Amino acid sequence: MDLGGTNLRVMLMAITPGEELKTEQFNTRIPNWAMRGTGEQLFDYITKCLAEFLIEKGVQNDGLPVGFTFSYPCDQKSLRSATLLRWTKGIETTGVVGKDVVELLEQSIARRG
Repeated sequence: MDLGGTNLRVMLMAITPGEELKTEQFNTRIPNWAMRGTGEQLFDYITKCLAEFLIEKGVQNDGLPVGFTFSYPCDQKSLRSATLLRWTKGIETTGVVGKDVVELLEQSIARRG
């Protein structure tokens, strides 16, 4: 999953040794209300898009790993921890600067179930 600029891309990859890489993806523009709302609204929108894509592909119960590219200035402490330093690229969502964006995504996924 890639959140960059004002766009979100969700990609499903099938990697099988000896075969070509198979990919399917969904791209969308982040709506203005999510770019200017609360962090919870933004991450819930991201989670909604992810869930709908996984359901469409029939893999929602497969327990797939998620990679998250977050293209904004962060203090990255590990592969699973990055604190947003500031928004750029027109995003003005509140309640995210100074927070761990991985935790915010995980909390949103947990809310959705």
